[in-house]
Amino acid sequence: MLDLLDEIGQLKRQVQDMECQLEVVAQHGDLLMAELWRERSALTADLNRAIHIESILRQSEEELQAFFNAMSAVVLVYDRKGFCLRVAGTHPAFPREALYAQVGKQLHKVMSVEQAATHFNAIQVALRRRETVQVDYQARIGRKVYWFDAQISPLSADTVVWVARDVTQQKRIEQTMRMETDRSERLLHNILPKPIVKRLKEDNKAIAEHYESATILFADIVGFTATAAARPPIDLVKWLNEIFSAFDQLADQFGVEKIKTIGDAYMAVAGLPIPRADHAAAIAQMALAMQAATVQFADGDQPLAIRIGINTGPVVAGVIGKRKFIYDLWGDTVNVASRMESTGRAGQIQMTEATYEQLRHPDLKSQFSLKKRGMISVKGRGKMKTYWLMGQKEAESIKET
Repeated sequence: MLDLLDEIGQLKRQVQDMECQLEVVAQHGDLLMAELWRERSALTADLNRAIHIESILRQSEEELQAFFNAMSAVVLVYDRKGFCLRVAGTHPAFPREALYAQVGKQLHKVMSVEQAATHFNAIQVALRRRETVQVDYQARIGRKVYWFDAQISPLSADTVVWVARDVTQQKRIEQTMRMETDRSERLLHNILPKPIVKRLKEDNKAIAEHYESATILFADIVGFTATAAARPPIDLVKWLNEIFSAFDQLADQFGVEKIKTIGDAYMAVAGLPIPRADHAAAIAQMALAMQAATVQFADGDQPLAIRIGINTGPVVAGVIGKRKFIYDLWGDTVNVASRMESTGRAGQIQMTEATYEQLRHPDLKSQFSLKKRGMISVKGRGKMKTYWLMGQKEAESIKET
């Protein structure tokens, strides 16, 4: 009996110990469960953050792709050997498949040899200098030619990003503006001497300069009034244009400056705006050439005759006014040159004694055949001694009669 009681007592103690152990296990279980819940909560928070970040990245990627698609630019990544590694963006003229087909190919496989060499060199420069390089180039897409402005920037030691922006419209505008500027320049140079155009651009003020010696020519078509009355207006203007255009070519040939035309009169000068010592000889040569050129402009059976007057002396030249301005000459030398034309004869070249003395220079004496006309009355100047320019003949002495 005692043994049974002892055994029962031991069992009770064992049960009590087990209950204590179970209580300890239960306490540890609660702690473990709480830890598991904490870890679960932390993992759930991390997962939510990851999902949120993924959503933001996806949205950013979509926005970036939309940005590339919206702009007229192509973004490519090349390695040092010229292989295309990646492509982003698009261009309206590039088929998307053709654009992305460049990936994995070298430059010379997708473009001309010359263009591939230019691109490859730009890549090498960007990698060597470790800085952005700018390149302008043309690319033919289908039947059209496009202009691109590319910025090549190093990404790593062996790769670059190539951002090509379509500047075709800008180039076309610049080309149009350049053509209009060139056209304006040509028109301006047809109106004014080149040195004067340059000065007007630098300083838009009235220009006036005094020249100690220049030679002026006036030419007039004889019988023009009757010719004008017999011709239709359009034919008359066309006829005059052909004559004066021929004179313009002669002015260019002899380095003479055309000043203006007044009706059927033509005015030119040598020795300004760029001074030259042989201005009298240049005008004399042009006058003789003008006479020879008029043969082809005969009015029916009637040969075309012009009167030419020449004078040498000091003159003031310049540009005045703000619009419709011309380069003009002033002074007594100009007036006398005009009188030499108006008092001359059809088909003749009359000059003053001042021009005659210039042409008698030892270097010119054997070049021109001159003939003394004598004393004539000149309005505003009284009596003046004048001469005829007869021709240009080598080694012929000057005649005086």
